[in-house]
Formats: sequence, C-alpha cells, structure tokens
Amino acid sequence: MKKNIFTSILYILAFVGMIITLFVVYKDIDNLFLAKFVFSYLIFLVLFLIYIVTVSIINLRKLNKMDKRKRFFKIIIITILISCCNYIFYYLREPSKISFYNIVISPFVISLIFILSDLRFLAKNKKYY
Repeated sequence: MKKNIFTSILYILAFVGMIITLFVVYKDIDNLFLAKFVFSYLIFLVLFLIYIVTVSIINLRKLNKMDKRKRFFKIIIITILISCCNYIFYYLREPSKISFYNIVISPFVISLIFILSDLRFLAKNKKYY
C-alpha cells in the first residue's frame, strides 16, 4: 500500500509540475529560478519514467502465467488493430508517409502502455500474485 501512495504522490507531483512548466513556457517568462525549475522538472520526469518502468517490470514478473498470457494476446490484438487502422489512414491520406515506424512500432508501444499501465498500482493482496 505504501508503494501505491508513493506512486500516486509522484503522479500528482508530475502533473502539478507539468502545469507550472506549461504556464512558464506559454507565458514566455524569463526568470533564472523558473529556468532552474523547468530543468529540474525534466530531470524529475526522466527519473520518474525509470521508476515507472522498473515497478511495472517487477510487478509483471510477479503475475501468474495465465494473466501474462492474456496480456500478451491483448497486446498482439491491439497492435494489429491499430496497425491496420494506421495503414488504412496513411494509404488513403498520405501514401508517401507509410513507414515501418508508423505502421508497427507506434501501435506496439501504444498497446504496451495501454495494457501494462495498471501494473504500477497492483497491490499484493490482489488475485494476480
């Protein structure tokens, strides 16, 4: 439970920092303190991303075999669906922009994030362990 509270606090800090940073950048405020804040926020985001990936991998390893298999098939199905939609969109709109990255890599990353996003918040008393 403590890890969930810590993760929730980090998400809140990231959201508040994003709002402040967007305000500073949008208003084009030139201040040394705010420049240091924005730079510190970027460092925080990198460390936060490393934390999220680490916690997700640790929780993924703790899942039972059946749940891992279900998630794997969901990732494959969603990747195929998004790839087909992307291919049709690019084929109809801009055939010259069809690339491996647009058709396969982006949908795969989107499906990974979508399916594995709840792993950060799994508690030990859930049925997954």
